[in-house]
Amino acid sequence: MMLLSRAVGRPVVSSSDAAQVGTVGGLVLAAEEALITAVRLDGVKDGGDVVAWADVHAVGPDAVVIGAASAARFASTDSSGSQDLLGKRLLTELGDAAGTLTDVAFDPESGRIDTLHTSRGERIPGHHLLGVGSYAVVVRV
Repeated sequence: MMLLSRAVGRPVVSSSDAAQVGTVGGLVLAAEEALITAVRLDGVKDGGDVVAWADVHAVGPDAVVIGAASAARFASTDSSGSQDLLGKRLLTELGDAAGTLTDVAFDPESGRIDTLHTSRGERIPGHHLLGVGSYAVVVRV
């Protein structure tokens, strides 16, 4: 498993020319599937700021490698504040505060969310994730 906090800031490199196209700024999630759908990039000079998870070849200890054609398919999406996960308020489906999100553990091969780490020291299973929005992350109790 990999932690989101350790992936943020990691270089994103094209496999064809080894050029850095940006750095990992965050993740875009499909909450209902507890799955990463895209990587949000920071520091992109030209083009969009998101690369689809399907175009990610590897998430290694030093860099994230994407395919050559991926660079041409970057797309700006609504990947702004609603996907800035770390430090976001956690709410239960009943509307109770559950602290804040301190980290997300995910499988770097499949993109499956394993656990959500809370400021209260709890680890919530990824399949309990219900929604991610600009205000909060909602989880099933």
